[in-house]
Amino acid sequence: MEINDKSLCVFTDEIQTDGKDTYDYHRYEPTDYSVLDTLFDFFTPNPDDVLIDYGCGLGRLNFYLERRFHIHTIGIESNAHYYELAEKNRKNYRGDAKKIQFLCMKAENYTVREQDNIFYFFNPFSVTIFRLVINQILSSWQNHPRTITLLLYYPDDEVIFYLEHHTLFSLTDEIASSEKISHDRKERFCIYSIQSFV
Repeated sequence: MEINDKSLCVFTDEIQTDGKDTYDYHRYEPTDYSVLDTLFDFFTPNPDDVLIDYGCGLGRLNFYLERRFHIHTIGIESNAHYYELAEKNRKNYRGDAKKIQFLCMKAENYTVREQDNIFYFFNPFSVTIFRLVINQILSSWQNHPRTITLLLYYPDDEVIFYLEHHTLFSLTDEIASSEKISHDRKERFCIYSIQSFV
């Protein structure tokens, strides 16, 4: 069955146009379902994985992943209005809503837990905020060594430069998100990972 808003019984098809986005916190724009299919046909989470979606907006990725893989996800959203709409979607969702949690907070304030191991970024904020978030992730990894994966969609060059020159993360794969990559090289997924010490 095709996964879309109708099959999930949610509404996530909205692009932020209220002008409240800033240099540090970019506007909400949902990842197309076809683009999610492209990524997750290639990258398959394990049943015990926990994915954190930074800048989750109305929760599309969270509902998609629960329906397709039945994994636990947490959506971090700093915009109170979008958080409320995500919670409304969670109440209407036709699936296991207990595996989905939304938190209304800034990404850099989220304390990464030892069970969190996949992190999704659709260009949600500036590299300044990205550094703070990555430091939180690496601090958790140092305290609880495990394999951690970063999934970056439409990444800025500054973000890639930071990961490759200032962290221990290594690029494991790049995937074209669609045919749009022939006109815009950002139309891709970059997958980075860091392994446990063992």
